[in-house]
Amino acid sequence: MVEFKGPGYTSSYNNIFIIIPAIIIVVLIGFVAYRLVDSLVSKKRQKLEKARMRQQKKGDRQVSPQPSPGKPKRK
Repeated sequence: MVEFKGPGYTSSYNNIFIIIPAIIIVVLIGFVAYRLVDSLVSKKRQKLEKARMRQQKKGDRQVSPQPSPGKPKRK
């Protein structure tokens, strides 16, 4: 039991009224933190993937430059 005492004021609350809201707040903070970290990691992963794709395309162009096929000229 939690007891609050003061001059002319006495009250007691069952611990469950303090523990349950505390658990709910901790769970909500944990969920928000998880979503924030997941979002940041996802953005970083997307940037790395884009950079990897750009490097791969750049490497493909340097290794095998293909001339663009043109239309044959008619006489």
